[in-house]
Amino acid sequence: MKANNFLSKIEWQILKVVWQKKQVSVREVWDEAYPNAEKAYTTIQTYMDRMVEKKVLEKEKIGMVNFYRPLVTEKLAINRATESLVSRAFDGSFGMLAEFLIDSRFLTREDLDKIKKMIEQKKEEKQ
Repeated sequence: MKANNFLSKIEWQILKVVWQKKQVSVREVWDEAYPNAEKAYTTIQTYMDRMVEKKVLEKEKIGMVNFYRPLVTEKLAINRATESLVSRAFDGSFGMLAEFLIDSRFLTREDLDKIKKMIEQKKEEKQ
């Protein structure tokens, strides 16, 4: 999975189920992610097959059923998505991303306190 490979919202939803269950069929993902049939079964099947092509999932036929397993960890997928965002929106600068987040109205006081503690811990690790 390349850093510039964008995963759609549906692909993230599929991956969350696959990461949780480790090995799943399309039916299991469909039942778990879309219990009210918000998406068609065949749509999920198509997405999962595309994710195999993208090397995000691997597929193995057991009997009459295809089972899928993740080829990337959740941490790696989040890292790649973050790298892609930072590359496109912040000219590759993680510092600019941090500045944007700290200046945003979305962080609570608790979030800021947690970030401050994390920064202090990182500083101590670097010494």
